[in-house]
Amino acid sequence: MTKIQTFINYLHVRFQIIPLIVLLFTDLIVIKRITNDYIIPDWKLYTCFLFTLIYLFHNRVADDKRDFDFDLEHYPDRHVQSGQLDIHSMIKVSYFLIGLMILIAIGLGRLSQIIFLPLIVYTLVAKKDFFLPDDFKIKRLFTYNFINMLQLLFLQIFVYVSILNSFQMNKTILIHIIFVFLLSIQVEITRKIKPTLSSGSELYSDRLTMKGSLILWGVSGALCGLACVWLSSLIQIDILKAITFVIAIQSFSFLTGYLFYIYKNSKFENLFWLGLISSYVLQNMVLIYG
Repeated sequence: MTKIQTFINYLHVRFQIIPLIVLLFTDLIVIKRITNDYIIPDWKLYTCFLFTLIYLFHNRVADDKRDFDFDLEHYPDRHVQSGQLDIHSMIKVSYFLIGLMILIAIGLGRLSQIIFLPLIVYTLVAKKDFFLPDDFKIKRLFTYNFINMLQLLFLQIFVYVSILNSFQMNKTILIHIIFVFLLSIQVEITRKIKPTLSSGSELYSDRLTMKGSLILWGVSGALCGLACVWLSSLIQIDILKAITFVIAIQSFSFLTGYLFYIYKNSKFENLFWLGLISSYVLQNMVLIYG
């Protein structure tokens, strides 16, 4: 396998680039509808889409560097740990991505540059595990992951400030930011549910059991549904129609989670992921088309 093929494989396995692009693109269309009353050039929307993709990939690379020793012990077959991708080359990629983000922030304007500064500082501090004790991640896994997830709130604020060229955000925008954050939390929980224990004990299913972590996943899904209905009412979508669609969407998603719990194999894990992705996309479709 050539280096390019290995890197593409890394994008699929570790970054899951195709599903991510689909999810982010539906987010973009929702943003376009929510900001319909504003005069926003399309190039700003697509530039923010590109920035978001670059930012998330930078975080993926930074995470692989930060957890290199841990993954080497527990997941030696991963691309970087097995030597398929050189860790020093990945560090160079990380710096290159920071440079790209700086250029994009400059291109988006002064307010984007202002909000970019705390965003990138937060990211760099996250690389150092927020200077927390070495055992904090193990002892306080849920707190640690939540602190890490806050980057996504800052990222959304960056996107809205950039496209609006203003720090002022109305109630609809603020609820959408919360909605996307809740969706992101559910995606993160999905990533950390497995039917078997991990060697590193860093999964939610390791700490809560598979049943407990699926209940947490279900609660996060229900909160996403409530936020979707609330947001629907704010953008003049028929509330009964929105509730009906959201209940149907969440019911299918919950069914995939239940089947994954019952059968505990890779086939139903894939179905579980399909339920999550479908739920994310279809709730956005409710907001787009009403």
